[in-house]
Amino acid sequence: MVVLVRYSEIGLKGGNRNMFERKLIDNIRSALAKNKVKFGAIANPYGRIAIETDDDCKCLNCVFGIASFSPAVDAGTTLETAKSAIIKENLLSKLTKNKTFRVSCQRLDKSFPLDSHKIEQELGAFVVEKKGNRARMKGFDFELGVEVINGRLFLFTERISGQGGLPVGVEGKVVALIKEEKDLLAALLMMKRGCAAIPVLLKAVNTELLDKYGSREKAISIKKVSEADEIAEKSGANAVVVSQTLENFSDLKLRTAILRPLITYDEDEITEKLEKFRREVC
Repeated sequence: MVVLVRYSEIGLKGGNRNMFERKLIDNIRSALAKNKVKFGAIANPYGRIAIETDDDCKCLNCVFGIASFSPAVDAGTTLETAKSAIIKENLLSKLTKNKTFRVSCQRLDKSFPLDSHKIEQELGAFVVEKKGNRARMKGFDFELGVEVINGRLFLFTERISGQGGLPVGVEGKVVALIKEEKDLLAALLMMKRGCAAIPVLLKAVNTELLDKYGSREKAISIKKVSEADEIAEKSGANAVVVSQTLENFSDLKLRTAILRPLITYDEDEITEKLEKFRREVC
């Protein structure tokens, strides 16, 4: 089996795209290793990352930079091998009686001899022949996905949403001042924008939530906010991140630039977003 990883924003990064892709692959390797997932080669073909593994890789739910991912089957290079794989791998097991279906194809490899519409037609007719279910382009109950990559057809029945954003580490480092739970959210939002966040603790706060989403930075305890400047200088961090909102805004006497990603949030929004990060299973 292979897990196909899709990303969105990285594809818009022009000359930096290769660097962003390499960083995302590095973060994926780290997440898989941390969660003791066995995997083989990780390839980077045609705007996808392909992981050789027999695991569903649910831990990828907590890797920033991933738009979605799918456990998939390498179905060979022809429609005939694809049809055989559909049966062999029992890909239609969830297509029960009276359910409608759709076959959707994305042809990343434009050199493939058949276009997406033809592939959808042929495989859709095969599904009707084998199962007797009715095809429906909108409002369908079941979808068989096809992606054509490097001349090969990959089949999948599940598209798992990721966190989106950018890979942690592509936008440099920030110092995240942490003295209460909501400070973790400020750090997470900066991580989602590609920053490596160094947790700097003014009080004892559990920072495992940052580790869950790929932080590799060790927490540092300080006694005064002013110490954040020295840590930023030593670590090469570009900014200090705080959880201030409009309701508790105050001027901090720091030389380093200050970022306030929660500035427009109210307390209910902060609680809701923080709980969503906590609930994510990975």
